[in-house]
Amino acid sequence: MKTLIALTALVLIVAVNAQNPLKSECCQRYYPNSLPERWVKSYAPVPARCSLDAYVITTVKNARFCVNPKLRWVKMIVAKLTKPKNKPRRQ
Repeated sequence: MKTLIALTALVLIVAVNAQNPLKSECCQRYYPNSLPERWVKSYAPVPARCSLDAYVITTVKNARFCVNPKLRWVKMIVAKLTKPKNKPRRQ
């Protein structure tokens, strides 16, 4: 019985680790279309070790797209998201 439990645990660990998380952080190709600014929630650059320089854009519905950081529409969205938000001062 202990062997069966140990074997089940091992299979579960292997199955979880089979999805290589390091590879999934890299983009294989760019999303070919632009996205409306109002759909974009956040962005993150891919790690430097990836062969394709890209940003991963996350939408408000949690869809993720790899985009070319050199495109104008991507630069505009990144600039808007990184701009500090002005909060009104309380007096």
